[in-house]
Amino acid sequence: MAAQSHWSVELLVGEAYNARSSTRIEQGASGGLSTSGDYETRGLEAPFHYAWRISRWQGNGAWELQLLHHKLYLENPPDGVDSLSVSHGFNIVSFNRAWESRGWCFRAGVGPVITHAEANIAGTVYDGPYELAGGAVWVGAGHRLDLSPHFYLLGEVSASLGWIDAHPRGNPDLRIGIRNPALHAQLGAGYRF
Repeated sequence: MAAQSHWSVELLVGEAYNARSSTRIEQGASGGLSTSGDYETRGLEAPFHYAWRISRWQGNGAWELQLLHHKLYLENPPDGVDSLSVSHGFNIVSFNRAWESRGWCFRAGVGPVITHAEANIAGTVYDGPYELAGGAVWVGAGHRLDLSPHFYLLGEVSASLGWIDAHPRGNPDLRIGIRNPALHAQLGAGYRF
């Protein structure tokens, strides 16, 4: 007998804890500055920290496409840096493998990071653009609470390790490199069909 197959879509919102993140800032020909960045996520402030995914289940396993909209705000900027953030997206687009057992789901994924970085450095304002700037790996575990044959609620914790090399617009040229390990906690809802 063939294993049953179905699709599911999920939307989650939440918060993240960022471990110290290696950060490199290079502005024009003035050389580079490396620091250990302390970042906040501010997940419940717009734009929210969220994830959506679509899954194709075959039995207890699935292949998934997911977007995790992560955000970074530098809390300990070095001298000369008024602000630095990746708040319109440290967007991790991952291709996941998922396994489910008794309402619990375990996931692992890998994919690119699309960013929109902003900064104010030495009097120059930098903004965007959205760019393919790096990559990430991601693992997570969550639990599902069925409300009906189609609708369910879910809670999830996950960990990501992302790295970017972003180039926000402005003059002189700016290059920002960030290696960000983070833990995420999210609640959401799903629909299976």
